[in-house]
Amino acid sequence: MNVNVRRSLHPLRIRYAAPALASLRNFWSWWSSELVALLPQSARAAIARRRQKLFIEAGPENLALALGSWASSRDVTTLPIEAQDEKVGDAPRDAQQNILLMPTSKVLATSLKLPLATEENLEEVLAFEMDQHTPFTADKVYYDYAVTSRDAERQEIDVDLVYSPRTEIDRFCDLVAGYGIDLDIVTSRGRDGYNFRAINLLPQSRRRSRRIVAHRLNIGLAASLLVLLAIAIVLPIAQKNRAIASLEAEVQVAAAAAREGNQLRRDLEKMAEASRFLVEKKRAELMAVQLVDEVSRILPDHTWVSRLDVSATELQIQGQSEASSSLIAIVEASPYFENASFRSPVVQVQGTDSDRFHLSADVATGEKQ
Repeated sequence: MNVNVRRSLHPLRIRYAAPALASLRNFWSWWSSELVALLPQSARAAIARRRQKLFIEAGPENLALALGSWASSRDVTTLPIEAQDEKVGDAPRDAQQNILLMPTSKVLATSLKLPLATEENLEEVLAFEMDQHTPFTADKVYYDYAVTSRDAERQEIDVDLVYSPRTEIDRFCDLVAGYGIDLDIVTSRGRDGYNFRAINLLPQSRRRSRRIVAHRLNIGLAASLLVLLAIAIVLPIAQKNRAIASLEAEVQVAAAAAREGNQLRRDLEKMAEASRFLVEKKRAELMAVQLVDEVSRILPDHTWVSRLDVSATELQIQGQSEASSSLIAIVEASPYFENASFRSPVVQVQGTDSDRFHLSADVATGEKQ
């Protein structure tokens, strides 16, 4: 994946994906344990053997092998460090995980306080500042980390940084690989010498690939689960569909009658609406002849009209008048007009007592009529 894309998705993984995956893992652990409890004893024993972890603890002179879980394990055999024996038959080959436990002297740890915002790119931040917190640079060590606490008030996080020189880890990994054992995890015991650190110092390139058979088995089981889930969902629906099918004939008859009734009602409504249209249209809009008649009635005798424009919404009058200033009040007083105003300045006609005017008004609608 592109580095920029991976970096942009990292905050989403921290905020949403990580808690969701943790809950899913907890659920699967509980669910699988409940299913395993229902199996016969022989099957449970076989599953328990396949779930075992192989612990390879590096000592000064040999590798101590133990089988078990994180909580408890039993010693199996030891392998010499100096002379490898490729014919070792006691080394388990079918453990679920092969875990190398580095000597505690080869693994170092330090606690850091970092800004809360660095959690989104914590791996890159630690690599960039490795030489500030350790005696090494990032290209000289394998490292891992764990966020132990978050302080939202102070905007800080506590981080345990665990690291080990690459030369040491590569040496022990090559030694284990010489015995034909592929590793999944490299960690070490804690400071108490008993508990294990919840980290993995093994680089991704050296981790054991998942077994194809187990991978295919998981896919098959997941597919079977999906098929059973689909059957559980579809079967009740199919039963309900059969019950519904027996009623469809009666419903169709009733629906046809209802459609006819609805169509008849819509036809009647359309006819009534068409009959009301002309009446409402005439009531809503004044006829031009009414407006012209009203203008001729309200204008005083000393006013002459040279141009009259009438539309459904507006009246415009151009002409001359001996009292043009009173025309606005006269037009406003009519129930047919409102918002009267002069469209241009009133100009006195030279040599006369008349003024030339251009007046407009809105055709009244609603309450004024």
